[in-house]
Amino acid sequence: MTTRIEATCFRLDRRLTEDELTRYARLIVELAPRGYLQGIRIEDASGKSLKTLGLGDSFSALALWDHFGFPADFSGKTVLDVGCNSGFFSLVAKLRGAKQVMGVDRRIDRIDQARLMREITGIDVDFQVGAGQDLDEGVGPFDFTINTGVMYHLQDPMHFLAHIARMTREAMFVESELLIDPRCAEHAWFIEKTYAGDPSNWWIFGPECLGRMLRTAGFRRVDFRGFSYVPPTGTTTREGLERQGRGVFNCYKH
Repeated sequence: MTTRIEATCFRLDRRLTEDELTRYARLIVELAPRGYLQGIRIEDASGKSLKTLGLGDSFSALALWDHFGFPADFSGKTVLDVGCNSGFFSLVAKLRGAKQVMGVDRRIDRIDQARLMREITGIDVDFQVGAGQDLDEGVGPFDFTINTGVMYHLQDPMHFLAHIARMTREAMFVESELLIDPRCAEHAWFIEKTYAGDPSNWWIFGPECLGRMLRTAGFRRVDFRGFSYVPPTGTTTREGLERQGRGVFNCYKH
C-alpha cells in the first residue's frame, strides 16, 4: 500500500473494506480515553475517510510550520520525533523521504494512537513509549530531531536539551509556547500550579531565553523564526492567566 500526503489528508491508494472502516473507526474512539490533540484525516481511494477529533487540524499546522522551516525534504535522513503525540509529524517525515523515523512519547495512549495511524496508513515508523531525556543514546544518533510542544512540559529543560543535542547530528526543529511580551524575551516564567488547565505545564520561556538554552545545550546556530501564533490582546487561560504565544526555532549543530 502506498500513502501520500495531501493538503487535508493522508491519501491511501486502495479502498478500505467496510469491515476495516468499522474496525478503525471503533479503535480511534477506544484508543482516546483522554481525547486526541492531533486532528488527522485519512481518506481511501474511494473517498471514504477516517478522522481523529483532535483539538487542532494537523494538516493546517503542517502548512503553517512549513513556512517556519519545517523540512520539505528528509531524503535519506534518520529522524527522532520527541513528544510525537499521535504520530502525525513522524508520518510526515517518513513520507517526505526519511530513511528511518522513531517517534517517542511518554504517554502510552498517544503511542497507541500513533501505532493505529501507522497501521491504517501503512507508513513505516517506529513508535515507542518513553521520555526524551531518558532515551538510551545507543538508539541514536539521529540526523534530525522534531521537538514540538515539549519544552514547557519539562521540569528540567536543560538536562533534556543537552541529552537531545547529543543524540542529534545535524539539526532540530523546535516549536513551543513562548512569552510574547518583548520585555520578557530574556526571561522564563515558572508555573506553580496549572496553565490552560494542564498541571504538566512547568515553564514558558521568552524567545531569547530559549535561544540561549538551545545554544548552551550544543546547537551552534539557533534561528528564531518568529511567532507562529499570538493570541488577541486580553486573552486569558481558564485560570485567568495571560495567554502566551507559540514560536519556532531552527537549530543547527554545525
